[in-house]
Amino acid sequence: MTKEVKIVNVLIVTGGSIDYKFACEYIKRYTWDYVVCADAGMKFCHAAGILPDLILGDFDSVDDASYSYFKEKCPERMEQFPTHKDETDTELALLRAIAAGADTVTMIGATGTRMDHVMGNIQMLKLAMDKGVSCQIVDAHNRIRMVQGQAELKKSDQFGKYVSLLPFTPEVIGITLKGFAYEVEDFTLVSGIARGVSNELEAETGTITCREGILLVIESRD
Repeated sequence: MTKEVKIVNVLIVTGGSIDYKFACEYIKRYTWDYVVCADAGMKFCHAAGILPDLILGDFDSVDDASYSYFKEKCPERMEQFPTHKDETDTELALLRAIAAGADTVTMIGATGTRMDHVMGNIQMLKLAMDKGVSCQIVDAHNRIRMVQGQAELKKSDQFGKYVSLLPFTPEVIGITLKGFAYEVEDFTLVSGIARGVSNELEAETGTITCREGILLVIESRD
């Protein structure tokens, strides 16, 4: 009897801007149980020698060379959707990762010049959160996560010098920060102001807690 492999850590490569050197180094640093490639993410996977477990999308933005390569290499792993559909290709990839049983999802290629797609991808962090899945967006300069309740940031795993908190819900109530350059207690952030931008982690471990609402936590480096 074949033992079922549990899918825990999922990588999604999608079609935004990807810094090749950063992405290759980041991907090699971790173990991925399942790799999903969305549409134009095929170009990076082709160049990096990555064979995804699943390739999906409407394939309207992938280059011919990458499409032909994967069509010949692993046609059974490719699933094409109509161009006119409700979900973006990245959303389809995330839904498949969740359906596969992912505990954590990392999205690369989810940022770039198309701000509509960037904002939409950030919105999808909430989709993952609602399903009990930890999801993050990573690029060469930022790591974007969503926090409800409590989170810890460790210097050993710190992505960038700056830590910014932005309210995802109209207001986030009861924010307490410990271990940061700017600490607050029982503070409220509301939409429309940038009060939570450019904090810095000072202690080995920083804690973020909030009583009500959802925060976007963005770690950034220049």
